[in-house]
Amino acid sequence: METDLKFEFKINLPPVRHKSRSYHMTKIANEPRLRQYLVLSYQIQEKLDADNTLTSKKIAEWLGMTPPRISQILNLLLLSPSIQKDILLSKDEKVHSLTEYKILAIIKEINWEKQQAMWSAFLK
Repeated sequence: METDLKFEFKINLPPVRHKSRSYHMTKIANEPRLRQYLVLSYQIQEKLDADNTLTSKKIAEWLGMTPPRISQILNLLLLSPSIQKDILLSKDEKVHSLTEYKILAIIKEINWEKQQAMWSAFLK
């Protein structure tokens, strides 16, 4: 049973304006650099955990970085969870102005209580 019915509809749909890549990159660039690197370190570690064949060298190639730089970024994961939380969520300008270089001594400290004391001293 063939039929020649044809249905036509007129719908007034406004055009969708997608945000450009540069818009999103500008939004990310407005975040403090230390926060960007901490988020990146979590993303890199997630990839490394998911794929045992993946190396930091391969990730460095993808990101246009060197393997030692990837290791430096991954070292941010050695910070205590409370410091990481401050970096990710704090709106404090002192936290925003900190650089990776400035907190290198904290990263090298393995005791989280000592890290926290050093972190508090930075924020005073």
